[in-house]
Amino acid sequence: MRKSLIITIIACVATTVSMVSCDKNVYDEKRHGELIHYFSSVDSVDQQHMWMLAQTLHLRYEVPSGGNYQQLRLYTANPLTDSKAELISQIYVSDGQAGILSMNVPYQQTTLYAALVDDNGRLSVAQLPSSQQTISFSEMTAGTAVAQHKPLTYTYLFEENYPEPGDYDYNDVVLRVSQQRTAQNQITIGVTIAAVGAAKQIAGCIRLVGYRYQDIDSVITTTGQSFNDGINKQILYFHKDTDLLIEGRNHEAVLNLFCDAHWAMAFSPSADYGLFQRKKYNVTTESSDNAQLRSTRTLYYVVTFKDATALDNFTADMLDPFILTDYNMGTWETHTEQYKSAQVLHEYFVPSFKDLPWALMVPKADFAYPLEGTEIGYRKKTESGVVAMFGAYTTIGHSFGEWAEDHNSYLDWYLYPNTQLTY
Repeated sequence: MRKSLIITIIACVATTVSMVSCDKNVYDEKRHGELIHYFSSVDSVDQQHMWMLAQTLHLRYEVPSGGNYQQLRLYTANPLTDSKAELISQIYVSDGQAGILSMNVPYQQTTLYAALVDDNGRLSVAQLPSSQQTISFSEMTAGTAVAQHKPLTYTYLFEENYPEPGDYDYNDVVLRVSQQRTAQNQITIGVTIAAVGAAKQIAGCIRLVGYRYQDIDSVITTTGQSFNDGINKQILYFHKDTDLLIEGRNHEAVLNLFCDAHWAMAFSPSADYGLFQRKKYNVTTESSDNAQLRSTRTLYYVVTFKDATALDNFTADMLDPFILTDYNMGTWETHTEQYKSAQVLHEYFVPSFKDLPWALMVPKADFAYPLEGTEIGYRKKTESGVVAMFGAYTTIGHSFGEWAEDHNSYLDWYLYPNTQLTY
């Protein structure tokens, strides 16, 4: 019933995208919005919501003279004492250099640690509140980093159903994504496929926002492998391009991650007797006929740019991971809210109404996503007026449902999982 209703209501849009005429079905966006909200797991959604859990900061800096400094780094914790500190941003500098450093910082990150790195690799670290707009190097502590710190990693969670309503477990594809400046003209982007809770082919890409295809000199992976290695294109219904870098409709640079999320994460010809079957990976507590527990897969994409100056303010906001699915004779892209109308590789319909999104970005490398069939956070009033709450993130005062109703509050909800309902 649900699927037939949605197909009917958006058939005109889908067929228009596919260049097929539509005589009987007239798209009604209001009705589409009503149907989406009918299946929503929350009563109301803040119409100003952009579903952001991090902000872009612009910090002024001036590198002290006489220190032979080579780099400026920003960390989530003191790299001299904390092995779990994450690297937020890194640029190349010289003594006396002044400028503005842009970076993407989680709202929950209230303290930052700025580190100047000299030509011997020693760090001089200054602490500052994230609300401060200038980095002061008047008080610094020098020493050696206690570990080779990993870059700040974001978890991207996708629902496969766009433009239909989802089941709101946000585990159809789960990606962990990081970015780090690894040379004057290079950004290294780490991509981990953590889970696939879908049952159909899903492709995945990352648009480099604001960068053109012709701005890129080369793209390689550190291992020389790709997520598409050995893939049999006969299993693919759409998106069969396996090049690491492709050009978007508006000439933007697009990292082409995988044609099929199931193949990319889990298929092993030797372990699976040469038989490919799409199962649900890492969204259940144990393996079964249709679900398996598998190791995650990680690749690092080294993107070399032709112009190094274009990278000084490269932040996580420049990454737009999205998935592609086929639906009603069209190919649809699922982006986070801020990029939902990007139409990077395909034209598709973008509704203007606000309800729960089809994709979320969470600033946590090990974010515990919901198990299969578990809503991320149900919150609705019953007929008696009592609020019913259940799901993976429903701690009162720190719940997903409360955040859905107020985008300025409950920004720490992702730190309060129900561990019995999350992976």
